[in-house]
Amino acid sequence: MRVDRNSIYSVLFFRFAIATVIFIVNTTLFGLGRIPVYFIITAIYSLTIIYSLLTLANIFNAKFLYAQIFLDLILETLLVHYTGGVNSVLSILFPLSSIAASIIISPGAAIVIALLGSIMYSGVVALEYLNIFPMLSLGANALVTPSAYVFSLLYFRVTVFIVIGFLSSYIADQLRKQNKVVLSLQEKLRREDRLSAIGKLAASTAHEIRNPLASISGCVEALKDTAGEKDKKLFNLILKETARLNDIINGLLEYVKPRKLKLEKISVDELIDEVVFLLKSSKKFKPGIMIKKENPLPDLKISCDPQQIKQVLFNLLINAVEAIDQQGKIIVRQNPRQDIKGVELEIIDNGIGMSKDQLGTLFEPFSSGKDQGVGLGLPIVSTIINEHGGSINIQSALGKGTTFCIFLPEKVKIKE
Repeated sequence: MRVDRNSIYSVLFFRFAIATVIFIVNTTLFGLGRIPVYFIITAIYSLTIIYSLLTLANIFNAKFLYAQIFLDLILETLLVHYTGGVNSVLSILFPLSSIAASIIISPGAAIVIALLGSIMYSGVVALEYLNIFPMLSLGANALVTPSAYVFSLLYFRVTVFIVIGFLSSYIADQLRKQNKVVLSLQEKLRREDRLSAIGKLAASTAHEIRNPLASISGCVEALKDTAGEKDKKLFNLILKETARLNDIINGLLEYVKPRKLKLEKISVDELIDEVVFLLKSSKKFKPGIMIKKENPLPDLKISCDPQQIKQVLFNLLINAVEAIDQQGKIIVRQNPRQDIKGVELEIIDNGIGMSKDQLGTLFEPFSSGKDQGVGLGLPIVSTIINEHGGSINIQSALGKGTTFCIFLPEKVKIKE
């Protein structure tokens, strides 16, 4: 459970403020006539100070937070008892505890505290009604309270406590989901800012590097023809590395250049067949790997740029092939999504998988986990999918394989 320190401080502040309000009102209306109330308020102040010091010292966890709320319920029960029992206006403190639990613990804790508070409130009212725990302020008069009034008010308030508990749980759950979405969007914006900076740098330098690189490659080719066998090996190595540098430059230019989508209505099934055929014809394909197509949808057509989607599928399938040592299985599965109008493509392999650290930087440029990889393939894939208005997710674990899940909408909204 992730605890937000600021939320704890907010609850501590409101607890202190509410105790102060009760103290002022009690003093104004009753003077020093309710001594037990002052002891309870003193206990609230003392506990609040202790909670603050422990939170400041970073000593807090789920048990600590539950203990806070549970002690609050005990003090609230005592306050209700000493300020009028079933007629006490301080019964409103019970739903406030549910709200506090939803803020500092979890949405589910709000329901638990609402039920527990209802039991404690019902218990003290029942004990007062049976004169087992008589109210000091009423004495024997507690016996003459009409039972219909007591139980109807008890029923109403307990219902309100539970309803507020469920509402606070629901609202807290929705807020937490929205916070996750906001944090995800913020992270995405930060990543896009970094990528934009890289893109500007790449675009301004790639062309300048390309020309001298071509000259070096040409000179080496010329020298190679007149060199001995030993020098030829050295020249071949230089040519290999310059070709690698050229691949990096091409990848950068492809990554940063603006793409104009050439949309066509095309069968996803046909695209997959074409890419699988190209993959099997590639030098990187391993004969021991089996590619299986599941849930084919030959009649399903979407609007997309077929060349770019082919590039996406080819890159992901090549990654799957490289993740498998010698023998393995790759599954390409299609799932129609009528709810959001599109198709979901899953590419599943039983290869080596990836660690959490690798997953965290997977779509960052130059973060390849392969020795000879440039680290631009997956960022380009992500960019193409985003430009089509789709999304890409990944699940992976070391030794258990990887699943890429792509969603492509039925119709692409062209970004202006």
